[in-house]
Amino acid sequence: MTNKHTKDVALVLASGGPRGFAYIGAIEELEARGYNITSVTGCSIGSLVGGIYAAGGLQDFKEWLCQLNNYKLLGLLDISLSKSYLVKGEKVINAIKNIVPDVNIEDLRIPYRAVATDLYTGEQVVFKSGKLFEAIRSSISIPSMFRPVRMGNHTMVDGGILNTVPMDIAVRNGHDLLVTFDVNQIDSDKIAASLAAYHEAKNKYSDSKLDIKGVLEQLPVKKEKSLLEMAKWVGDETHKLILKDKEAHQKVKEIDKKAEEANMPFVEDDNYYSILSRSFSLMLSTVARLQLQLFKPDILVKMNFDSYGNITDYTKGAEISDKGRELMSKALDEYEKSL
Repeated sequence: MTNKHTKDVALVLASGGPRGFAYIGAIEELEARGYNITSVTGCSIGSLVGGIYAAGGLQDFKEWLCQLNNYKLLGLLDISLSKSYLVKGEKVINAIKNIVPDVNIEDLRIPYRAVATDLYTGEQVVFKSGKLFEAIRSSISIPSMFRPVRMGNHTMVDGGILNTVPMDIAVRNGHDLLVTFDVNQIDSDKIAASLAAYHEAKNKYSDSKLDIKGVLEQLPVKKEKSLLEMAKWVGDETHKLILKDKEAHQKVKEIDKKAEEANMPFVEDDNYYSILSRSFSLMLSTVARLQLQLFKPDILVKMNFDSYGNITDYTKGAEISDKGRELMSKALDEYEKSL
């Protein structure tokens, strides 16, 4: 049974792409408040951050991450001509190895677990030993994005397909707190409301443009008026139309800005990566929701998956880390108040 006053933590870090950099700040907050992380279990980006932490290289990794810009990010993408995947994935792993040397999992300072998925058998593969970066590389292999990892009889892809939040394989000591950070939450109502408001503004904008045709169609009806009167009437109606058009256009800009600030998705911005990323994130969110119904952590930290999801968000390590620390701080405050 968990001792609610213990400071020992079995930490579980979910899949989640660039949102997983929030785990860096979360770990910093745990340690700053005197919590002792006794084990770390991760999936995909969670396996990366968790493994680097267990190897003692989190600060060096964070410093490297904070220097990453779009140009450097592009240099880490070893693009492939394969029909099966876009990126080989070796450049980024080798770059991180230069910062955090590879070690055996069994030699890490705390117990560590990572999870991957066997592409053909559909089985979960749990890494408890062997080379750390082989486990990480297997766990982060997003299908069709990264090249799958072949190891023995296994062909491994991202562990999030089966076990987005791997609480069931966490190493426990019998009196620790199970602290889980899930970055795959989705607020469907908020997204639906944002999209409805956006499309309403877009429709209003479109309607205002269509009204020009309506003005011209009414010209024959005004033929009893003088040419000067008709010109004035057309001018007045056109002016009204321009004002209406400007109002609608401004509304669209305001909606766009609010949606951008809230990281809301828009169909108009879809591309290959965004569709793949969002589809995968929706799957992760569903799996995570089911897992959290089965396993109840002592402390659950949540981040919306629309917070950060673009490929360029991998250059926002410092910002995302700070957000993770903020969220962990709030979760710890709530937990400590309940004691």
